[in-house]
Formats: sequence, structure tokens, C-alpha cells
Amino acid sequence: MKLLFKLICIFSFVTSAFAVDEWINFSSPFPVKSAIPHGDGLLMATGGGIRYRTNTADDIYTTSNGLGDKSVSAVVISDSLGAFAVSDNGIVSAMMGNRWEVVSRSYAGTGARVIPGLVRFGGSGSGSVMVIAFEDRMGFLSMKGMTSIITIDRIVNASLSNSPVRAMEVRGDSLYVAVDSVLYVRKMDWRNLKSDVRLNDPNSWEAVKNVSNNGKIIKSFTWKDGKIKTFSSEGMRIWDKDGLTQAVLDTASDVKSASLVVVRGKTLTDSVLYEKIPVYKTEGEKKVLERYYYESKVQWVSLLPSGKAVLAGPHKIFHYDGKNLTDISNYKPFPLESVYELQALPTGGVLAATDNGRLSYYHYSGDDKSFRWSDPVPIYPPVPAFANSTDARAHNLKVLSVLPTGGAMYHFWGYGFFLYKGWADTLINAFTLSEPGNSYCMDNYEENPKNPPFTIAVSTTLAPDNMGYLTTSASNKGYSLVYIDIKGESTTMSCANNIGSAPIGGPMLARIDENTGNWVVYVGTRAAPSVDAGGGLDVFTFPPPKRTGGVIDSARTERKTFYGVSSTPLDMVYEPKTDYLWMVTGSSLAYWNADMDSIRSPLSTNGLTSANFTSLDVDARGNLWAGTSSRGAYRLTPRSTSPDTLSVVHFTTRQGLFSDKIQDVAVDSALGMVWFAHENGVTRYSRNDLRATDGNMTDDARQDVKVFPNPFRPRLQPYVIFDNVANDAVIGVYNRGGKLVASFSGNDIAGGRVEWNGRMKGGDIVAPGVYQYVIRGSSKTKKGKLLIIH
Repeated sequence: MKLLFKLICIFSFVTSAFAVDEWINFSSPFPVKSAIPHGDGLLMATGGGIRYRTNTADDIYTTSNGLGDKSVSAVVISDSLGAFAVSDNGIVSAMMGNRWEVVSRSYAGTGARVIPGLVRFGGSGSGSVMVIAFEDRMGFLSMKGMTSIITIDRIVNASLSNSPVRAMEVRGDSLYVAVDSVLYVRKMDWRNLKSDVRLNDPNSWEAVKNVSNNGKIIKSFTWKDGKIKTFSSEGMRIWDKDGLTQAVLDTASDVKSASLVVVRGKTLTDSVLYEKIPVYKTEGEKKVLERYYYESKVQWVSLLPSGKAVLAGPHKIFHYDGKNLTDISNYKPFPLESVYELQALPTGGVLAATDNGRLSYYHYSGDDKSFRWSDPVPIYPPVPAFANSTDARAHNLKVLSVLPTGGAMYHFWGYGFFLYKGWADTLINAFTLSEPGNSYCMDNYEENPKNPPFTIAVSTTLAPDNMGYLTTSASNKGYSLVYIDIKGESTTMSCANNIGSAPIGGPMLARIDENTGNWVVYVGTRAAPSVDAGGGLDVFTFPPPKRTGGVIDSARTERKTFYGVSSTPLDMVYEPKTDYLWMVTGSSLAYWNADMDSIRSPLSTNGLTSANFTSLDVDARGNLWAGTSSRGAYRLTPRSTSPDTLSVVHFTTRQGLFSDKIQDVAVDSALGMVWFAHENGVTRYSRNDLRATDGNMTDDARQDVKVFPNPFRPRLQPYVIFDNVANDAVIGVYNRGGKLVASFSGNDIAGGRVEWNGRMKGGDIVAPGVYQYVIRGSSKTKKGKLLIIH
């Protein structure tokens, strides 16, 4: 098969060597929705983008590589035009070298969903037409103008909104379409389809004669010995190396059948290829097992030379070397599935929690000398099946917390709290009321003593002394404030029971009052577990536990409660420079500080409309980052003089987000990144000015000032970097004669970083030689030499 493009193993795209903005998507490339053969493997449309898989290559393409959306329903190849991807909502992208580019959004606003795998090409060259089967219509897209020619919603008497297309094939100038139990055909003048005045006439189609499926729905069909054969299952598509031979086989067979998955005449009987499905019959009032049948997990097979093959199904991919079968499903660069919560790590990177109860963190690996995701670990290794599952999103849980020195905490809804060593590397303690003989002070939300205990919390947070964690436990008497003190390998729990103004505590934050040394704890409240329940804000003040015997002293805990939002807060951040607490509910953004008697919403947020919020975080410059359930993310910058006016920047898949559906946001100030959690993936957005610089060029600085590359070759290298400098620093570069040739300060410094292209203000490259650089901060000065070579 000849193509106009070559697939290249590339995971991210950077606009320049030192780009200001960089989007990288990490995706779980499942389920596989359709596949076609290419090279030595399969090119697959998945819920996490386009995946190209061979025995040795494994490449993913997502919105950061130019695709129009995260989830792709079909991928098709034209010998003359190349490869095209069609997203679930009909956005068409074309492969351009090592990137994809959106070429048509003609169907994006219709609300119709593409039927997985049902996209075909009719005709050839620039006169080709892409035929797309949607759930309620069929679309015909001109490849010359990349515009829709027409959409149809009826074929003969069949309404496609009631009976969608089940299977579709192009054979020369004929388009075959299966609807329910009938196979229809229509002659097509592909090159002049725009002039076909009867294309919208349902009666211009005719039923194919002598084709019978015994009244069953036709889900696939093929030609065998010149005749059409239909199947009542989606079947298996098999291609040989040159792509000329295609076959459709029934994937279902009874237990006595010996011929299921066959590769060049050899039956593969490996159990991993099949799902064993029981069939029951009724005898009297009982259901009795009658038999089993086996259904293949494989739907697409690319046959390779020497008897090898790549086989794929919705959730599995295999390589067959002629003798043995190898599972090659896992995508090693991103080992997680659906991520619902993120917590930035103090050392840089992020900890992620998944719906299926796994934890993994993105970090710099000294062994690999690169950043990578750790191998996922169960939240509770003794019972790997434990998972917050649907509760995570249903209650908008924010239950991950981390210690600056290493250590993490997590809440399992209904069960208890887990503590880990490292970034969730090893479970070291579990607090659960199910533990026999426990004396834990947290509440049991289940009031019926006959039922198992049920402990729930919506949030956890780091204690303000960085030596433990704070959380809540729900109770109809009012939630309790829970403190877990970390003492080496041992931990203790204390509670201020039933001091909350509502049954359930929501998102939490804690800080130390600079004047009194007391702890100030902010808790969003909920009248019920649902995210649209009524709520407000509780503000607690109490002496630090180290003054009261290591426990929270309920008698010395003061609470003030504030209202003003229409529903419960879902996430919350504290901005220390302005002393404002910011929060999001499902439909609003709000703020509060100690001088206010109620929670308020900003008066001016131009550009922030119709958003359903899920999450909130704040960066080192005071920008708020808000995630939404369907409209991507917003960067909100409050005016320095008033929180009532914010400037708004909107980010969607068009900018590089993996998906516009965001469950959580986490700002990584150490590396200068914002992380977004989605179903099937994570987005990482990098900007130089997102890095925190408060400690740069001080005795507490984590890293010293760096100047690189040195020597610098301005004709070959784009920039020399001055890194880890203070934001208030002044940088001067001097030649041998002591003349200043370049100077940087103020807005030139973004995130503690300056990039110099080696040119003077007039635009000329400086002469080669040894230069002196001087970096003056408020507390330290750094000097050094820079060699410039032409």
C-alpha cells in the first residue's frame, strides 16, 4: 500500500527548541474503535487518539499532535491522498508529515456521533468523496473542498435516526449500506456527486436481491466467490500484506467449533483470544447452564510475511510470530486508564489517581535519565479491586495529599484513609472502622448498626506545618475535623467531632496565622453527598496540635460559617499575595477573605460563560486555573486592585488539551506546568512563567543559577539560557572591554528564566569571544564567563 506519509515515533510537538508554550498529552489508547493495516502493524482509531502498533513500534497521536479531538471513531487511508482520522463528532484530520491537521469541521456542530469504523472513500484522487456513517444520518464530504456535499437521513423506507447504518462498503461505483436486516446499494458518480440531484431521494436506493440474513440484523458483510455473504456479528476483518485481500468472519462460535481465529490456515486456540460466555436455559423455576460459546476478542488482523500477524480488538492487541502469541496491548509511556485526580509534587511532577483504584506519579527517573510515569500501584494492595470508581466523579472527590518530604494520603470512599511512603510507593498505614478493635475517632456515616461502617470524605489536605494531614468524616450530626499526625513510621489520629455546620465537609485548605501561630482551616460544606447540594464555607481557628498534646482540641476550636453561593464548593485555593480564598461551585466562581461577611462572585468575567466547573488551582503569579466538565480550561487573572474584575483566557482541544472534559487541575510550580485530568488521559501544559521563583538566588534555593549551553553558538543554537534567576534580578552581559552588550530585567525574566539569542539591540550577532555575565539579585550576585563561538 503506497502512502504519502511516513509514520514517525513521536509523542509530543514543540514549536521551537525553547518554546514558551508546550502541550503534551498522555493518553490511554483504548478502546480501539477501528483499525486498518499499515506497514508492519495496525493504525488504530481509539478513545485516546490514533495509535500505530507493531511488534516494536508504539506511537500515539492526540490533539497536541494536531488531531481535532481526543476520541477517534475511524481512520482511513487513500492511496492517493494519505491518511485521515474522523473523531467521534465528525472532525476530520489529515496526516501531514509527523503531525495531523484538522481539514474539516463541517459536521462538528451537528451533535451527531460517528459510528465506529464506518468511514469509507469513494472515487479516487481529488475527486474522492469521504462517506461517514453517523448514528442518525450519512454524510458525504468532498475531499477537494473539504466541505459537506450533503447529508441524508433516509434510505428507501428506513429512517437512519431510528435504524442507524450497521455496515458499509464501497465497491467501485457502488455504495452498499446495511440497515437492520436489509442490504441496500446505490450507484455513485463519485467525481460529480455534487451534481447528483437524486442523492437526497431515499428511493434512489434499492435493496440487494438474493441476500438473506434470516431476518437478523446485518452487522457485517463481504464478497465470497462473487457473492455477498452477510453476518449477524461485527465479524473480523483480515488483511494480507498488500491490502488486497479482505475477509469477514463470524467471531462467535459454539463450544464445539474448532475454527475461530485463523492466521494463514492455522487456528489459534490461545485462551487469551476468546471470551467464554455461558448460555443458560430455564428448567422449572431455575436457570441451568446449558452450554458455553466463545467470542473472539479480535476484530482486526494484519497478516505479515513469514506467517506473522498483528491482531487487535477493542481492548487487546497481540503480535503473532508464527508460533507464539504476545500481548502488546500496554502503552508503556502512559500506564494509566481514566484519571480523575491530580496532585502536584513538591519536587516537580504530579501524582495521579484513577477511577479503577491505581496511583502513579510522573517524575524524573535517574535510571532512565528522563521523565516517566511510575508503574501503577493499587490504592490498597491487600485488595487490588478497591477503587473509588464512579464515586470519584459523582462526588467530585479531591482526596489526594502529599508531604513536601515524601509521603501521600488517599481516601477510599466508604472505607477509610490510606497513608503511603514516598509518592504512594508503599502503603504504610490504613485507618478504617472495619478494622477489628479499632479506636479511631472518625465518624460512621451509616447510622444503621446492622450495616457495615461507612466512612466518607470529599477532600484531604496537607496540615499547615507539613507534618501531617487534615480531612473530615461525614455525620448527620455535623462533620468532624480529622487530623492525622505523622511521626516517622508511626501515625496518630485525633478529631474535633461534629463541629461542622453541615453533614459533609467538602474541599479543604489550611494555613498558619502569621500573627497568632494558630491553624486556620477552610472547609467547603455540603448538605448532602451530591455536587449540587447546598453549601457554604466553614472557617476554623485553633491552636496547633503541638501545643495541645498532639491532638485537635475541640474546646479551643472556633468556627465561623459563611454563605453566598448557590451550591456546594467543589474545589478551593488560597492566594497568599492577595489573601483571598477562591472557590468554584458547579456553575460559579467565587471569592472570600476575612474582611467579608459572605462569599461573593466577581462582577466582571468577560469570556467566562456557561461553564460547569470541576476544579481549581492557582499558579505562582496568582493566576487561577479552572477546569470544566465540557468547555476545557480557563486561566483567570484577577486585577491587582480588585477581585471583581478578571481577565480570561480560554483553552480547548484547539490549543492542545487532550479533551474539553476536565476533571481536575494541578499547577506544578517547580517545573512550570499545569496538569489536566481527563477520561482516558492527562494533559501537560508548560510555560516558562509558571515556575515559582520566590526561593531563587537565596540560601534556600533548590537549584543554583545555570547558564547553558556554554559555549554558545548563536548561528547554530537558538538561545543561551539563564535559568533559576530571581524575578527581581538584573542580568548584564559584558564584552572583554567591559561594554554592556545585553541586559535583562523585569518582564524579560519569566519563571526565573531568560533566553538570549546572542544579538545586540540592533539585531547584529555579537562577536565571538569570552563574555562576562553578572546576575544581581536582591540577596545574591552570580558572576561567570560565557564563551561565544561563530
